[in-house]
Amino acid sequence: YLKEFELKNPGAIESHWIPMDKELWKIENYPAFLAARRELLASAANNFLDSLIQGEIPEMEPPLSILERKVAVVPGNVESEEEEREIEECNQWAVYQGLPEGKYMYELCDPATGEPLAIIDLAWPDGLQQGYSQPAALLLNEPAEVEEIVNHAGYKYFKDVETFKKYVEREILALTEVGYE
Repeated sequence: YLKEFELKNPGAIESHWIPMDKELWKIENYPAFLAARRELLASAANNFLDSLIQGEIPEMEPPLSILERKVAVVPGNVESEEEEREIEECNQWAVYQGLPEGKYMYELCDPATGEPLAIIDLAWPDGLQQGYSQPAALLLNEPAEVEEIVNHAGYKYFKDVETFKKYVEREILALTEVGYE
C-alpha cells in the first residue's frame, strides 16, 4: 500500500522516515526495512540533538528527494458548485438504476508508472457492469487533453449527463427495444 499512498500523498512517507527503497517494502525484507528506518530515525534524532547543543533549533527540512520531486499539474477538475451538483445527481441516478456508484474526482494513473494522468469528474474504472463493460467516465467541461487521455486509457466517456443516461438506458439496462427509439 506504500506505493499507492506515496502517489496520492507525495512526500508523506519520507516525512515519517520510511526508507524509499521499494525493495525494502516487500514483506520478506521487513527486517532490512526496520534496520534502514532505524538508521533514518537515528540520524534525524542526532541532527536535532546536535542543534540543541549549538543552541538553535533548525527548521525541519524534508528529505532531499522531496525537494527534487517535480509535481506535475494533472488536468481535470470540477469548475463550479452547479457542476458538482450535476455530477452528484448523475451518480445518484446511476445508483438508483442498480449500477455501482461512480468515483467522484477519480485520479486516473498510468498503470505502468503509477503517475497521475488526469482527474475524471465521475468514473467507473471497472465499468458500469463491473467486469463486463468497459470503463466509463463523465467529463463535464473538460479540455480536449483530458478527453484524449481518458479515451486512450480505454474509457467510454460522455460530455453531458443526458447522453450518459441515454447510453445507460439503451446499452447497459437495455430499456429501449430495437426499432422503437
